[in-house]
Amino acid sequence: MNRKAIAELLLDIKAVTINVEAPYHYSSGIISPIYCDNRLIISCLEERKAVIETFLEIIDSLDTDPDVIAGTATAAIPFAAWVSSRLDLPMVYARSGQKGYGKEHRIEGTLVPGQKVLFTEDLVTTGGGVLKAAEDVVKFDVEVIGVATIFEYGLPAATEGFEQAGLPKWSMADFVTILDVMSERGELSDDNRSIAMDWQSDPRGWGSKMGFE
Repeated sequence: MNRKAIAELLLDIKAVTINVEAPYHYSSGIISPIYCDNRLIISCLEERKAVIETFLEIIDSLDTDPDVIAGTATAAIPFAAWVSSRLDLPMVYARSGQKGYGKEHRIEGTLVPGQKVLFTEDLVTTGGGVLKAAEDVVKFDVEVIGVATIFEYGLPAATEGFEQAGLPKWSMADFVTILDVMSERGELSDDNRSIAMDWQSDPRGWGSKMGFE
């Protein structure tokens, strides 16, 4: 599916919502006009199938075939499981922190030196979580060939982080595409679109600028 179709899908199931008048508060402290909860996809059968097929299209277009599909805990784990199953490939997942009991693993599953690993993500915000997971995976003498994600906000921090890591990223849809679709549907005024776009360039300062702090 193309970016517009994925954006429409996410809006239809309310996995992505925009509200410039009553914005959302992230755990990071950022105040935002957009909220994404792609965990809703796991309960929507047709939409889930479309997303998995799009993951497969992205992977089929790559110059390098992955040997392992990886996900980050917890929201990306189902997508990594479905994609790895469709490709008949092994899967691993990265915890958000080292397990404090048993063998204290941060990476769950088995990796073999030399394998090529692809992360399938549900969402890239700043990219910090998946980039840290990629660093942990590389310690097993494997190569991370990139990150494929359902949605990304397109924040400067994420762009810089992936560039510094030298890690490719592919997304099915992004913040601007969501705004485009909502504008076409008549669900977002030109003024509110402009307000939302201001957030993308300054996510940490937007809330204060708009008087929400």
